[in-house]
Amino acid sequence: MDSNTQQKVQDLAAGWANFLSGQMSLNKDTFQLAQGNLGLQTSDNSGLFLMADAVPPPSSVAYYDSSSMRKRSDAYGLLLSALLPETNPNALRNALANYYNDWVTWKLKNPPTSGEDYLAYFNRWAMQSNIDPGTVARAKSAIIAAQSTPLIKALTNYNDTAAFQQQFSPAGQPPFSLYVNSATSDNAMQAINNGQSIENFKFDSNSMDINVSRNFVQGSASGFYDIFSGGAGASFETLNTKAASSRFTITGRIGKFATLACGPGGWYSSAEVDRAFHSPNDNTIWDPGSSAGNWGSFFGQPNGSLARYVSQLILVSDYSVTVTSYASYSQEDYQNIKTHASFGIWPFFSADVSSTQTTDIVHNEDATLSVTHSLNKGLIQIWGVNVLSQS
Repeated sequence: MDSNTQQKVQDLAAGWANFLSGQMSLNKDTFQLAQGNLGLQTSDNSGLFLMADAVPPPSSVAYYDSSSMRKRSDAYGLLLSALLPETNPNALRNALANYYNDWVTWKLKNPPTSGEDYLAYFNRWAMQSNIDPGTVARAKSAIIAAQSTPLIKALTNYNDTAAFQQQFSPAGQPPFSLYVNSATSDNAMQAINNGQSIENFKFDSNSMDINVSRNFVQGSASGFYDIFSGGAGASFETLNTKAASSRFTITGRIGKFATLACGPGGWYSSAEVDRAFHSPNDNTIWDPGSSAGNWGSFFGQPNGSLARYVSQLILVSDYSVTVTSYASYSQEDYQNIKTHASFGIWPFFSADVSSTQTTDIVHNEDATLSVTHSLNKGLIQIWGVNVLSQS
C-alpha cells in the first residue's frame, strides 16, 4: 500500500479508537484499540491470559497475535536473570571467578524447569561443567546464603508449578501451560453481566478526532493497514486506496461492555521490577556480566520489553455494528470483497476463520458498501486494552 493510503487508514483507526474510548468513558491516553483473534473461543482462560500477558506496542491500534507478540512473563524472567541478589550481590561472581560467564551464558539457553529451585538449577549446570570441586563448593555456599533474598525467592516463584495453568489444546496436540493471571473467563463473564450498554451510536470519519495520546507514537499502528484484507493471493490495493479516500460511518449498538482488570499471579514480584526500574545505572543491582538485558532493553521507551503493560481488557458482547464505505463499488468489486476478504474489513480484522462474530456484506443501491458485524449474547470479545507505563 502506498504511504498516503496507509496514513489515511491509520487516521481512520485512530479516529475510531478515540470515538470508542469516548463512548465507553475510557481514558483515551491509555486506551489501545485491539485487532486479531479476540473471541474467547475456549472454555479455559487461554485467550484472556495471552492478551493480558502481551507486551503492548507503542501504538494507538495493535494487532494481537499470540504467535508473534512478545510476552510480559518472558521479559520478566529475563529481567530476574539480569539482576543481582539484594544481599552480598557479588558473592557468586567471586566464587565462580573465571567460570561466571559460562554460568551466565548457560542460564540464558537453559531456563529452570518447573518447580526447580535455584540451588538445584545451579547443580544441574555444575554437573555438566568441568569445574573443580572447591569452586563448586564456594559457589553453592554463595547460593545458599542468597536463597532467602527477595530476588532468589522471586526466581523460585517464577518457576514454581503453581505459577502455571494448563490449557486445553486442539485434538492431537499436546497440552500447554500459561502463566496465571487474574483475568479469567469466570471473571470476564461476571464483568460483562454487570456491564453497561451503548445504544444508537454513530461514528463519522468526516468529523473524527485523529489526535493520538502522548503515550503512543503519533500516527502509529501495529497490525493491519488495510481496509480489506485477505489471505495469500488476495490483492485489494486499488480497492483499499479508493475506500481509504472516501467517507466511512460506523453505526450500531453494543448490548454489553465492561473492563476486566489484569494482574499477574504469585509468579510476579512488583518489588523486583521496581528495584530494577529505579536503579538504571547501579551495578550492585544490575549484573554487568549478564547478557539477559539492561535497563534500556527492559524499560526504555518506546520499545522496552517491560516499558508498558496491559492493565485492563475491554470486553464487549451482544452487538450489531454496521460499517459503511461511501466509495462507489462495482458488482465485480463487491464479489471480490465478499469472496476474498477472509482476514476482515476495517476495523474488524482476524486471521482466525473460527471468529465468533458473524459478518454480512451488502452492496447498496447507491453502489456503496455496508458490512454488518454481529455477536450474540453470551459470547465475549476483546475490543481493546488499557495500557500503562512502568513507573
